[in-house]
Amino acid sequence: MFSTELTPPTAGLLFCVSILPTSASIENMPEKQPIYRNTEDERMYESSYLKPEEAHARATGALAEYEIKPEIFAGLYGEDILKRDADEVAHLEKAFEKTPAKIYGDILEAVACEHGELSDWFGSKSQVIKTARFDDYKNKIDMIVETESDNNQFSHLALGIDVTFGSRDLHKKFDAIKANIDGGRLGQVKYFHSDRQHITGRLRKIPQVVVGVEIERVKELGLLWMNRRNKELAEHPVQMAILEESALQLKTFAEYAKSIGKNDLTAIFERELQKINEMLEEKREAGIMSLEQDKVFEEIERNLASFATPATAQI
Repeated sequence: MFSTELTPPTAGLLFCVSILPTSASIENMPEKQPIYRNTEDERMYESSYLKPEEAHARATGALAEYEIKPEIFAGLYGEDILKRDADEVAHLEKAFEKTPAKIYGDILEAVACEHGELSDWFGSKSQVIKTARFDDYKNKIDMIVETESDNNQFSHLALGIDVTFGSRDLHKKFDAIKANIDGGRLGQVKYFHSDRQHITGRLRKIPQVVVGVEIERVKELGLLWMNRRNKELAEHPVQMAILEESALQLKTFAEYAKSIGKNDLTAIFERELQKINEMLEEKREAGIMSLEQDKVFEEIERNLASFATPATAQI
C-alpha cells in the first residue's frame, strides 16, 4: 500500500583503558580470566584500543546501508522534489565538520541501529529504522523505533543521537521540541518506509526524544563493536540509558503538554511512555544493568527543567 501521508491510528512514538602492572608485581598477580571469550572469527578483529577513524569508517558505511533511500519515493514525490532535497542534503553535509562529537555520534548511532535489531536493544517487538539523510539533517531525527503492540497496531518513537554536554546544540534540540509541543505539533519524517507495515510515505505526529552518552562511553562501546563482541554488546548498559532517557523525557513532555492543554499530545506521550516502561521491565528481568553517572544523561536532565510546570517546579 502506498500513500503520501501516514498517520497510523496509534501514531506515537521518534560508547579502552588499560592499566599495566609493573614487572615486579606480575609474579604475585593471580591469573585472570580473559575479559572476552575469543572465537576464531573474533580474533581476526581483536584490538586493545579503539581507532576512531576505522570505527567511523565502518559506522558511516553501516549507516549508509541501513538508511532509507529517497529513490524508492520516485512514485510519490516528483523528480524536482527529490533533486531539490538531494541538493539540500549535499549542501548541509558540507557544513558538518568531522568533529569528535560527529565521529562518536555516528559510531553510537551505527551500534544502536545494528544492535537494535541484532540484540533487541529496544525490545523484542521493536524494529529500528534508520532515517534518510534529509530527515536526519532537516528534521533532526536519526532513527525511528517502530513497536508492534499485541493487537497488531504500530507506534513510532523518533530518536535524535547526541554525545555532547555543556554545549548549545543539545539545548537547541530541546527548545525545538518544546516549540513543537507549544504549537500542538510533534516530529515528522518526509521519507518513511516500513517493511512490516508495507507503507511508504510521510509520517507525522511522532514523539521525539534526544538520547546519548558521553564520548568515553562511546569509545568503550565502539571498541566492543570493532572487536565484534556481540555478547557484551547485547548486555551493555548503554541500551538501558537510552531507554531511561526516553522514559524521562516522555514523562516530562506528557506533563508539560497536559499543563498547556495539549491533551491529544499528552495521550500520545503517555502511550509511548508505557511501551518504553515495558521495554525497561523486559531489560531488568533479563539482568541488564543501568548506566551510572553519565554526563550526557545529566545534561538531558538539566535541559528538561525548561519544561517544568507549576506543579513539578514545586517538587
